[in-house]
Amino acid sequence: MLHLQLDRQRSHHPYYLQIMEQIRGAILSGHLPRGFQLPPSRQLAIELGIARRTVVLAYEELCAQGYCEGQVGKGTSVADVESLHAVPLEQITTTGLPQWLMGATPKSVAPEGERQPTLNDKSISPQQPLICFTPSLAQTNLLPLKAMQKAFQVVMQTASTHLQGYEKNNGHPELLDAICHHVLPNRGITTSPDQILITNGSLQSSCLLAELFAPHGGSLSYGVPGYLPISQNLIKKGLQGIPCAVDSDGICLTEAAQSARFHYVMPEHHFPTGVTLSPERRGLLLQLASQQDALIIEDDYDSEFYFNRHPLPALKAAEYNERVIYLGTFSKTLFNGLRVGYIVAHPEIIQQLMDLRWQMDGGTSLILQLWLAELLKSGTVDHHLRRMRVHHRKKRDLIAQYLQRDFPHWQWQSPTGGLQFWIKLPPEQSALKVVQQCLTLGVKVFSGHHYYPSDCKQERDHLILGFGRVTESQIHQAFSQLKQL
Repeated sequence: MLHLQLDRQRSHHPYYLQIMEQIRGAILSGHLPRGFQLPPSRQLAIELGIARRTVVLAYEELCAQGYCEGQVGKGTSVADVESLHAVPLEQITTTGLPQWLMGATPKSVAPEGERQPTLNDKSISPQQPLICFTPSLAQTNLLPLKAMQKAFQVVMQTASTHLQGYEKNNGHPELLDAICHHVLPNRGITTSPDQILITNGSLQSSCLLAELFAPHGGSLSYGVPGYLPISQNLIKKGLQGIPCAVDSDGICLTEAAQSARFHYVMPEHHFPTGVTLSPERRGLLLQLASQQDALIIEDDYDSEFYFNRHPLPALKAAEYNERVIYLGTFSKTLFNGLRVGYIVAHPEIIQQLMDLRWQMDGGTSLILQLWLAELLKSGTVDHHLRRMRVHHRKKRDLIAQYLQRDFPHWQWQSPTGGLQFWIKLPPEQSALKVVQQCLTLGVKVFSGHHYYPSDCKQERDHLILGFGRVTESQIHQAFSQLKQL
């Protein structure tokens, strides 16, 4: 019943991921029933002509994600996938786009609205003698500059025929193809270029979605604490916001939120808490989208930075994925100023978004798109990410050691992915006061109150420590000062 084939030409896609994805697909499609015994790792390795460790790694990932169960002496078998999805898969029967969206025509772009609020205390002057634990920033001193320069030279030598005119499209074919084959498979997503729109980052992606969806009305559920600019872009255009608490299993959909027309979620690493949406709640979201004729906006924030396990597949990877609009970005992959993102959605949605995008700015720089495509195809990005995961994991572990030693009264979980610590302070400490005390010691940390709506009454005494940009030596230096608190 188990037939696997490895694509040995796809050197960028590890064999263990190919094995894992094929087995997972067979499980979700029903071809491998609950209790089905997978072949022993040694046997499968011989059949495929690969190292046994590769098969073991694939099996371990399947077990970690809940698709399989492993028992000593009994091997690896298919788990209860129905409980993994919280609802029977056959109950999620509605496919295609929501009825209210079918045949819709995008309106002209509205005048630019009020600028979204920003976290002003993130604006750090390079001259300030502070060690800054700024969240949402990538480290740039380890960029593969020579490889990046070489890729740009390749583009400039071969791209002259591609740089003429202002042709209306959803992105340059080279970048669309690179995303299809070098990026999305790592998230379990199989798609085609006509289902992708290149944008100038996630914020522009959310502005386009707001222009398209707000005229249809309805409500939007979103998690708090959370990354507010994207949800606020949609709310300011007229959608009714329904803030929902976030616990250790991810966003908690209230009764009102369960009937929302839109759900904005960050399943892999919810920002800023870093929690992963549980399999049960993933299944509930997909079920609600089907039953309520709704759409899910999936912000795949920081999924490329994982430490303890390979990330769970994106919601967009689910069999019933036309209800999911996927937002991706390269800002953290390379550097924040890159400002290139993309939307993955049904072709009809992409076409409407493309029409709106054309009215806004005519598209993303072709030179930038071709350069990024070359970096992806050459393996430069994958190599850089592997290196940065090791680097960031060391920094995460170092901060965890200091927090455990010097601040035992603070509550936190070591992040399994992402680039920040979310810290709950004891009742006797105020986050704003701690921030000020840290400043006097030459260290800049950030209060968690920025990540709640102004009218939210939830407890806000949290700190956020971003470790994307700081170096190990800066971490040592900072905590040598912070122990004075």
